[in-house]
Amino acid sequence: MRYDNSHSMIVAWVKIALPLAALALLSTLFMFSDKVDPQLAQFYAKVDVAELAREQRMTSPTYAGMTEDGSALTVRASAARPDPNGGAGASAERLVAKIETRDGMVTDLTAAAGLLDPGNEGIRLSDGVTVQTSTGYRMATPVVQIATDRSRLEAPQPVMADGPFGTINADSMLMTTNAAGSQDLIFNGHVKLIYQPQE
Repeated sequence: MRYDNSHSMIVAWVKIALPLAALALLSTLFMFSDKVDPQLAQFYAKVDVAELAREQRMTSPTYAGMTEDGSALTVRASAARPDPNGGAGASAERLVAKIETRDGMVTDLTAAAGLLDPGNEGIRLSDGVTVQTSTGYRMATPVVQIATDRSRLEAPQPVMADGPFGTINADSMLMTTNAAGSQDLIFNGHVKLIYQPQE
C-alpha cells in the first residue's frame, strides 16, 4: 500500500516536471537562436530569390483543348512568363505537346522554348523541335506552329525526317487532318528522299 502511494506521488511530480522542462528547453532555443540573414540565405539558395521576386512567372502551366475536327491537344511547359509588351501570349520553356486525332493517331512534340497564344496565333515551338508520330516518323526542325482551332501543324523551316521507308530532307512540312479523320503529312520545297527498303 505504501508502494502504491509513493508511485502515485512520483507520477504526479513527473507530470508537472516534464512539461516544465520542455518549456524551458523551447524558450532557451528561441532565446539563443540566430536571426536569419536574408543575404546569407540568398547566397546558399539554389534559386535567385531576388529574380523570383521581380518577375512574374508561372510554373508547370498546361493547356488542353479540343479542335473543331475532334483532335485533342495538350501542351505542358516547365515555366511561362507573360509578354513584357502587354500582349496576350506568354513565352514558355521546355515544352511537351501531344496531338491525338479521332482515329487514334498520336503526334508528340518537344522543344526548348515556345510562345503560348491559344486565342490568336496558336502555339509556337522553337529552339530545336522534335516531332514523333505514331506512324513511325521522327522529325527535327527549328520551329513548329500548332493551330488550336483545327488539326494543323506547320514547320516553315527546313525539316530532317526519318520514316518507315527512309530519310527525308525538305524545305518545310505541313501536317493536317483530312475529312476522313486521318493525318496527311506533306513535305514541300526541295524534297530529298533516300529510300531504304524494308528487309
